[in-house]
Amino acid sequence: MSTERNNKGIHKRREIPHWDFADAVQHISFRLSDSLSQNQLNNLKKQVEDNPPSRRVYYLHREIEEWIHRGIGSCILRIPELAQCVIDSLNLLNEKRYHLYHWVIMPNHIHVLIRVFPHNPMCDIVNSWKHFTSVRFDEILHNLKSSRRFPDGYIENIINTFQGNYWIIDYWDVCVRSKKQFQLESDYIANNPVKAGLVKRPEDYPWSSFCKRD
Repeated sequence: MSTERNNKGIHKRREIPHWDFADAVQHISFRLSDSLSQNQLNNLKKQVEDNPPSRRVYYLHREIEEWIHRGIGSCILRIPELAQCVIDSLNLLNEKRYHLYHWVIMPNHIHVLIRVFPHNPMCDIVNSWKHFTSVRFDEILHNLKSSRRFPDGYIENIINTFQGNYWIIDYWDVCVRSKKQFQLESDYIANNPVKAGLVKRPEDYPWSSFCKRD
């Protein structure tokens, strides 16, 4: 019996719409679980209530993006070993389940641009990234507890805060339908660190596919 799974088409998970089609190009983003408190999220939901119901999720996502660029939460992806772990997870199944175009690892969230291969549901792909990184984060953080690079108790506090649950349950995706939109989404990913005030030029940010490395 075949174990292949079909892409899920248009569907919703926890009120977030997803477009999951074979060979579709997708801009996917997801964030750390402490990047936004529940109270902050509830306040943002109230702010978008005046928009048409069909557009509220879009405006909510836009508000969340603006908010998390302020560096909310522990921002543990600033730790080089954790950022590199995320990159490793993206590369692990590249050309096996998807083609990886662009990516950026922000301090508290991630943006990825991929083309999804047939029989590889997008939710499975995202879950594979989250599972791989969560297991490795635990290992990396425990190895860093004795490091003198961090203040006393810093790593222990991270471990206690997340308790293995590093990511929010769902993710956000945008289906790219044209060459113009592909360039717009690529530019958005490239300029995320600039928008957040981390660097002046996209090529200067080390945790990005746009970084110019020697």
